[in-house]
Amino acid sequence: MTPKQEEALRDYLQEVIVPLIEEVLVKKLGQALTFAKKELPKREWQGLTEDDRDAILRSDGSIFDMTEAKLKEKNT
Repeated sequence: MTPKQEEALRDYLQEVIVPLIEEVLVKKLGQALTFAKKELPKREWQGLTEDDRDAILRSDGSIFDMTEAKLKEKNT
């Protein structure tokens, strides 16, 4: 393939194929969001209390890991 042919192919992909891929992705994302809205149970998100935050800040572990673990514990 010559450099000119490669450039023409690249232009074609950019102009035609990429928008089609984007369109499919947007459609699938919309379908996923619609499904999630209908099918997943509705519930309140439980955040951290003052005591939770104080305990995490006083601990020796990673603040990120401990926060993640505490939120998982409260919300699963």
